[in-house]
Amino acid sequence: MMYIHYCKHCQHIHILNGHKNYCPRCCGHLTELKISYLKYVNLDKPERIQLRTRCADPAELAALTVSPKKTREYAKWLQISASNIENYHSGNYAAYSH
Repeated sequence: MMYIHYCKHCQHIHILNGHKNYCPRCCGHLTELKISYLKYVNLDKPERIQLRTRCADPAELAALTVSPKKTREYAKWLQISASNIENYHSGNYAAYSH
């Protein structure tokens, strides 16, 4: 899935797959925003500029960010589901080996 992140250091909004922590442009710390990918893509250019200026303000940025608890819970869910897939398919590989 695509997520919208904001880098305070380079003041740039990034569309990245997954929950990233570091900016691909300057290696600064990223903040994940609450806005969905579809909503961000459908914004006009002036609305995107307005969002970026809102993110530059620390109080506004705090209101626009996703809680870290939510991202950790999603990461745990992803690890559990990936381990279940590995365990599910591990028995099937022996059937196909010759």
